[in-house]
Amino acid sequence: MTNKKPELKRLLLFLLFAFGIAWIPAIILNETVGYENWFNGPYVIFGLPTLYAPALANIITRKITKEGWENSLFHLNFKGHLKYYVLAVLLPFIQGLLSNVTATLVYGHWDFHEMLARQSLSDYFGSILLMFAMAPLLAWNTFGEEFGWRAYMNQKMEPLLGTTGTVIIGGIIWGVWHAPLTVKGHNFGTDYWGFPWLGIVFMSVWCIVMGVFLMWLTKKSGSIFPAAIMHICNNAGIPHLNRFFLSGFGDLEEYEQTIPQMFVCMIPYLILAAVFTYFMIRDGKKQKPVLQSDEPAEKPAPSAADLQNDERCLTE
Repeated sequence: MTNKKPELKRLLLFLLFAFGIAWIPAIILNETVGYENWFNGPYVIFGLPTLYAPALANIITRKITKEGWENSLFHLNFKGHLKYYVLAVLLPFIQGLLSNVTATLVYGHWDFHEMLARQSLSDYFGSILLMFAMAPLLAWNTFGEEFGWRAYMNQKMEPLLGTTGTVIIGGIIWGVWHAPLTVKGHNFGTDYWGFPWLGIVFMSVWCIVMGVFLMWLTKKSGSIFPAAIMHICNNAGIPHLNRFFLSGFGDLEEYEQTIPQMFVCMIPYLILAAVFTYFMIRDGKKQKPVLQSDEPAEKPAPSAADLQNDERCLTE
Protein backbone atom coordinates (compact mmCIF):
# COMPACT_ATOMS: atom_id res chain seq x y z
CA MET A 1 0.00 0.00 0.00
CA THR A 2 1.08 3.57 -0.65
CA ASN A 3 2.17 5.46 2.45
CA LYS A 4 0.06 8.56 1.94
CA LYS A 5 1.76 11.00 4.31
CA PRO A 6 5.22 11.06 2.62
CA GLU A 7 3.54 11.19 -0.82
CA LEU A 8 1.43 14.18 0.25
CA LYS A 9 4.55 15.97 1.52
CA ARG A 10 6.32 15.32 -1.79
CA LEU A 11 3.29 16.57 -3.74
CA LEU A 12 3.07 19.80 -1.73
CA LEU A 13 6.80 20.41 -2.06
CA PHE A 14 6.56 19.86 -5.81
CA LEU A 15 3.69 22.34 -6.12
CA LEU A 16 5.62 24.93 -4.10
CA PHE A 17 8.52 24.75 -6.55
CA ALA A 18 6.30 24.50 -9.66
CA PHE A 19 4.44 27.69 -8.76
CA GLY A 20 7.40 29.54 -7.27
CA ILE A 21 9.79 28.96 -10.18
CA ALA A 22 7.10 30.06 -12.66
CA TRP A 23 5.25 32.82 -10.85
CA ILE A 24 8.16 34.78 -9.37
CA PRO A 25 9.88 35.62 -12.68
CA ALA A 26 6.52 36.00 -14.48
CA ILE A 27 5.20 38.55 -11.98
CA ILE A 28 8.50 40.46 -11.93
CA LEU A 29 8.67 40.58 -15.74
CA ASN A 30 5.01 41.59 -16.03
CA GLU A 31 5.59 44.52 -13.71
CA THR A 32 9.00 45.65 -15.03
CA VAL A 33 9.18 45.12 -18.80
CA GLY A 34 5.53 44.37 -19.54
CA TYR A 35 3.86 41.18 -20.66
CA GLU A 36 4.13 42.06 -24.37
CA ASN A 37 7.95 42.26 -24.22
CA TRP A 38 9.24 39.45 -22.05
CA PHE A 39 8.58 36.65 -24.53
CA ASN A 40 11.04 38.19 -27.00
CA GLY A 41 14.46 39.77 -27.05
CA PRO A 42 16.93 39.63 -24.16
CA TYR A 43 14.21 39.02 -21.56
CA VAL A 44 13.29 35.58 -22.89
CA ILE A 45 16.12 34.00 -20.87
CA PHE A 46 14.32 35.12 -17.69
CA GLY A 47 11.01 33.82 -18.99
CA LEU A 48 12.24 30.33 -19.80
CA PRO A 49 11.78 29.05 -16.21
CA THR A 50 8.03 29.55 -16.62
CA LEU A 51 8.02 26.94 -19.40
CA TYR A 52 10.13 24.42 -17.49
CA ALA A 53 9.05 25.15 -13.91
CA PRO A 54 7.09 21.87 -13.47
CA ALA A 55 10.00 19.81 -14.83
CA LEU A 56 12.47 21.64 -12.60
CA ALA A 57 10.12 21.12 -9.64
CA ASN A 58 10.06 17.39 -10.41
CA ILE A 59 13.87 17.22 -10.43
CA ILE A 60 14.36 19.36 -7.31
CA THR A 61 11.70 17.52 -5.30
CA ARG A 62 13.16 14.12 -6.15
CA LYS A 63 16.61 15.39 -5.18
CA ILE A 64 15.54 16.91 -1.85
CA THR A 65 13.41 13.94 -0.80
CA LYS A 66 15.97 11.40 -2.07
CA GLU A 67 13.16 9.70 -3.95
CA GLY A 68 15.19 8.47 -6.89
CA TRP A 69 14.00 8.15 -10.48
CA GLU A 70 11.74 5.12 -10.35
CA ASN A 71 8.63 5.69 -12.49
CA SER A 72 10.11 8.88 -13.95
CA LEU A 73 8.53 8.02 -17.36
CA PHE A 74 11.56 9.64 -18.98
CA HIS A 75 11.89 7.19 -21.86
CA LEU A 76 10.34 6.82 -25.31
CA ASN A 77 9.03 3.28 -24.67
CA PHE A 78 8.28 2.73 -28.35
CA LYS A 79 7.94 -1.04 -28.17
CA GLY A 80 4.26 -1.89 -28.22
CA HIS A 81 3.27 1.75 -27.71
CA LEU A 82 3.75 3.47 -31.08
CA LYS A 83 -0.01 3.76 -31.49
CA TYR A 84 -0.11 6.24 -28.60
CA TYR A 85 2.36 8.49 -30.40
CA VAL A 86 0.04 8.45 -33.41
CA LEU A 87 -2.97 9.13 -31.18
CA ALA A 88 -1.08 12.06 -29.65
CA VAL A 89 -1.53 13.83 -33.00
CA LEU A 90 -4.86 12.32 -34.03
CA LEU A 91 -6.72 13.19 -30.83
CA PRO A 92 -6.20 16.98 -31.13
CA PHE A 93 -7.19 16.72 -34.78
CA ILE A 94 -10.47 14.95 -33.89
CA GLN A 95 -11.15 17.34 -31.02
CA GLY A 96 -10.53 20.42 -33.14
CA LEU A 97 -12.66 19.06 -35.96
CA LEU A 98 -15.64 18.35 -33.68
CA SER A 99 -15.28 21.69 -31.89
CA ASN A 100 -15.21 23.73 -35.09
CA VAL A 101 -18.10 21.79 -36.61
CA THR A 102 -20.03 22.60 -33.42
CA ALA A 103 -19.16 26.29 -33.82
CA THR A 104 -20.40 26.25 -37.41
CA LEU A 105 -23.65 24.47 -36.59
CA VAL A 106 -24.45 26.62 -33.55
CA TYR A 107 -23.14 30.08 -34.50
CA GLY A 108 -22.60 29.99 -38.27
CA HIS A 109 -24.00 27.92 -41.12
CA TRP A 110 -22.70 25.08 -43.25
CA ASP A 111 -21.16 26.39 -46.49
CA PHE A 112 -18.72 23.98 -48.14
CA HIS A 113 -18.04 26.41 -50.99
CA GLU A 114 -16.86 29.01 -48.49
CA MET A 115 -14.53 26.44 -46.90
CA LEU A 116 -12.98 25.48 -50.25
CA ALA A 117 -12.64 29.12 -51.28
CA ARG A 118 -10.59 29.70 -48.15
CA GLN A 119 -8.38 26.61 -48.46
CA SER A 120 -8.18 23.71 -50.91
CA LEU A 121 -8.47 20.14 -49.67
CA SER A 122 -4.93 19.39 -50.84
CA ASP A 123 -3.55 22.31 -48.81
CA TYR A 124 -5.60 21.22 -45.80
CA PHE A 125 -4.38 17.63 -45.84
CA GLY A 126 -0.84 18.80 -46.59
CA SER A 127 -0.94 20.93 -43.45
CA ILE A 128 -2.09 17.92 -41.44
CA LEU A 129 0.81 15.80 -42.71
CA LEU A 130 3.22 18.63 -41.92
CA MET A 131 1.86 18.72 -38.37
CA PHE A 132 2.50 14.99 -38.01
CA ALA A 133 6.10 15.58 -39.06
CA MET A 134 6.74 18.68 -36.96
CA ALA A 135 4.97 17.78 -33.70
CA PRO A 136 7.72 15.49 -32.30
CA LEU A 137 10.34 18.18 -33.04
CA LEU A 138 8.32 20.89 -31.30
CA ALA A 139 7.46 18.79 -28.25
CA TRP A 140 10.45 20.20 -26.32
CA ASN A 141 8.25 23.30 -25.94
CA THR A 142 5.72 21.45 -23.77
CA PHE A 143 7.99 18.81 -22.26
CA GLY A 144 8.71 21.12 -19.33
CA GLU A 145 5.07 21.04 -18.25
CA GLU A 146 4.39 17.38 -18.98
CA PHE A 147 7.48 16.15 -17.11
CA GLY A 148 6.05 17.92 -14.09
CA TRP A 149 2.27 17.58 -14.24
CA ARG A 150 1.92 14.11 -15.73
CA ALA A 151 5.24 12.52 -14.72
CA TYR A 152 5.09 13.70 -11.11
CA MET A 153 1.94 15.49 -9.93
CA ASN A 154 -0.52 12.95 -11.33
CA GLN A 155 1.46 10.00 -10.01
CA LYS A 156 1.53 11.47 -6.50
CA MET A 157 -2.07 12.66 -6.59
CA GLU A 158 -3.85 9.57 -7.91
CA PRO A 159 -3.22 7.31 -4.87
CA LEU A 160 -4.46 10.16 -2.66
CA LEU A 161 -7.50 11.39 -4.61
CA GLY A 162 -8.31 8.63 -7.09
CA THR A 163 -8.51 9.05 -10.86
CA THR A 164 -11.49 11.42 -10.95
CA GLY A 165 -10.08 13.57 -8.14
CA THR A 166 -6.73 13.77 -9.89
CA VAL A 167 -8.40 14.83 -13.14
CA ILE A 168 -10.40 17.61 -11.44
CA ILE A 169 -8.00 18.90 -8.77
CA GLY A 170 -4.94 18.42 -10.98
CA GLY A 171 -6.66 20.32 -13.80
CA ILE A 172 -7.60 23.21 -11.53
CA ILE A 173 -4.02 23.43 -10.24
CA TRP A 174 -2.68 23.40 -13.79
CA GLY A 175 -5.18 26.06 -14.87
CA VAL A 176 -4.45 28.38 -11.94
CA TRP A 177 -0.72 27.94 -12.61
CA HIS A 178 -1.31 29.84 -15.90
CA ALA A 179 -2.83 32.81 -14.06
CA PRO A 180 0.12 35.27 -14.42
CA LEU A 181 -0.33 34.98 -18.20
CA THR A 182 -4.12 34.74 -18.23
CA VAL A 183 -4.54 37.99 -16.27
CA LYS A 184 -2.43 39.75 -18.90
CA GLY A 185 -4.55 38.51 -21.80
CA HIS A 186 -2.26 35.78 -23.14
CA ASN A 187 -5.01 33.19 -23.54
CA PHE A 188 -8.25 35.11 -24.11
CA GLY A 189 -7.36 38.77 -24.39
CA THR A 190 -8.63 41.32 -21.89
CA ASP A 191 -11.84 42.60 -23.48
CA TYR A 192 -14.42 40.22 -22.04
CA TRP A 193 -17.02 40.23 -19.30
CA GLY A 194 -15.61 38.95 -16.00
CA PHE A 195 -11.98 39.70 -16.86
CA PRO A 196 -9.73 38.26 -15.56
CA TRP A 197 -11.52 35.82 -13.25
CA LEU A 198 -13.72 34.25 -15.91
CA GLY A 199 -10.59 33.65 -17.96
CA ILE A 200 -8.91 31.85 -15.06
CA VAL A 201 -12.04 29.73 -14.55
CA PHE A 202 -12.21 28.83 -18.24
CA MET A 203 -8.50 28.04 -18.30
CA SER A 204 -8.99 25.69 -15.35
CA VAL A 205 -11.91 23.94 -17.05
CA TRP A 206 -9.84 23.63 -20.21
CA CYS A 207 -6.94 22.14 -18.25
CA ILE A 208 -9.26 19.65 -16.55
CA VAL A 209 -10.49 18.47 -19.94
CA MET A 210 -7.10 18.39 -21.64
CA GLY A 211 -5.52 16.80 -18.58
CA VAL A 212 -7.74 13.75 -19.09
CA PHE A 213 -6.27 12.97 -22.51
CA LEU A 214 -2.71 13.76 -21.46
CA MET A 215 -3.03 11.59 -18.35
CA TRP A 216 -4.55 8.74 -20.38
CA LEU A 217 -1.74 8.86 -22.96
CA THR A 218 0.89 8.85 -20.21
CA LYS A 219 -0.64 5.93 -18.35
CA LYS A 220 -1.16 3.85 -21.49
CA SER A 221 2.26 4.53 -23.05
CA GLY A 222 4.32 4.51 -19.86
CA SER A 223 6.11 7.57 -21.27
CA ILE A 224 5.81 11.32 -20.94
CA PHE A 225 6.55 12.02 -24.61
CA PRO A 226 3.14 11.27 -26.19
CA ALA A 227 1.59 13.77 -23.79
CA ALA A 228 4.20 16.38 -24.72
CA ILE A 229 3.44 15.80 -28.42
CA MET A 230 -0.31 16.13 -27.92
CA HIS A 231 0.19 19.25 -25.81
CA ILE A 232 2.19 21.00 -28.53
CA CYS A 233 -0.33 19.94 -31.18
CA ASN A 234 -3.02 21.76 -29.22
CA ASN A 235 -0.83 24.79 -28.59
CA ALA A 236 0.69 25.25 -32.01
CA GLY A 237 -1.23 23.75 -34.87
CA ILE A 238 -4.20 21.44 -34.90
CA PRO A 239 -6.94 23.85 -33.72
CA HIS A 240 -5.82 26.36 -36.36
CA LEU A 241 -5.82 23.69 -39.09
CA ASN A 242 -9.41 22.78 -38.31
CA ARG A 243 -10.59 26.32 -38.88
CA PHE A 244 -11.19 24.84 -42.33
CA PHE A 245 -14.52 23.62 -40.92
CA LEU A 246 -15.65 27.08 -39.80
CA SER A 247 -18.15 28.70 -42.14
CA GLY A 248 -20.84 31.33 -42.02
CA PHE A 249 -18.70 33.82 -40.12
CA GLY A 250 -17.53 36.03 -42.97
CA ASP A 251 -13.86 36.98 -42.69
CA LEU A 252 -12.16 34.47 -40.39
CA GLU A 253 -9.42 36.98 -39.67
CA GLU A 254 -12.03 38.90 -37.67
CA TYR A 255 -13.68 35.83 -36.17
CA GLU A 256 -12.94 35.44 -32.49
CA GLN A 257 -15.02 33.40 -30.08
CA THR A 258 -16.19 34.84 -26.80
CA ILE A 259 -15.59 32.79 -23.66
CA PRO A 260 -19.28 31.69 -23.47
CA GLN A 261 -18.99 30.51 -27.09
CA MET A 262 -15.80 28.67 -26.20
CA PHE A 263 -17.68 26.83 -23.47
CA VAL A 264 -20.29 25.70 -26.02
CA CYS A 265 -17.63 24.61 -28.50
CA MET A 266 -15.93 22.65 -25.74
CA ILE A 267 -18.92 20.28 -25.45
CA PRO A 268 -17.32 17.63 -27.75
CA TYR A 269 -14.15 17.81 -25.63
CA LEU A 270 -16.20 17.29 -22.46
CA ILE A 271 -17.94 14.23 -23.89
CA LEU A 272 -14.65 12.69 -25.03
CA ALA A 273 -13.02 13.54 -21.70
CA ALA A 274 -15.79 11.76 -19.80
CA VAL A 275 -15.29 8.66 -21.98
CA PHE A 276 -11.53 8.64 -21.45
CA THR A 277 -11.94 9.17 -17.70
CA TYR A 278 -14.15 6.08 -17.65
CA PHE A 279 -11.43 4.17 -19.53
CA MET A 280 -8.85 5.13 -16.91
CA ILE A 281 -11.12 4.20 -14.01
CA ARG A 282 -11.91 0.85 -15.65
CA ASP A 283 -8.23 0.13 -16.31
CA GLY A 284 -7.36 1.09 -12.74
CA LYS A 285 -9.84 -1.44 -11.37
CA LYS A 286 -8.37 -4.16 -13.57
CA GLN A 287 -4.82 -3.42 -12.48
CA LYS A 288 -5.54 -2.80 -8.79
CA PRO A 289 -3.40 -5.22 -6.77
CA VAL A 290 -4.93 -7.42 -4.11
CA LEU A 291 -3.94 -6.02 -0.74
CA GLN A 292 -2.28 -8.52 1.53
CA SER A 293 -3.05 -8.50 5.23
CA ASP A 294 -0.27 -8.31 7.80
CA GLU A 295 -2.04 -11.06 9.75
CA PRO A 296 -0.72 -14.59 9.16
CA ALA A 297 -2.89 -16.65 6.88
CA GLU A 298 -5.24 -18.99 8.71
CA LYS A 299 -4.14 -22.61 8.38
CA PRO A 300 -6.64 -24.93 6.68
CA ALA A 301 -8.36 -27.56 8.79
CA PRO A 302 -6.43 -30.89 8.78
CA SER A 303 -7.76 -33.58 6.50
CA ALA A 304 -8.55 -37.17 7.59
CA ALA A 305 -5.36 -38.39 5.93
CA ASP A 306 -3.31 -35.85 7.92
CA LEU A 307 -4.87 -37.05 11.19
CA GLN A 308 -4.07 -40.69 10.37
CA ASN A 309 -0.46 -39.80 9.60
CA ASP A 310 -0.18 -37.97 12.91
CA GLU A 311 -1.55 -41.03 14.79
CA ARG A 312 1.04 -43.31 13.12
CA CYS A 313 3.82 -40.95 14.13
CA LEU A 314 2.72 -41.01 17.76
CA THR A 315 2.51 -44.84 17.94
CA GLU A 316 5.86 -45.48 16.26
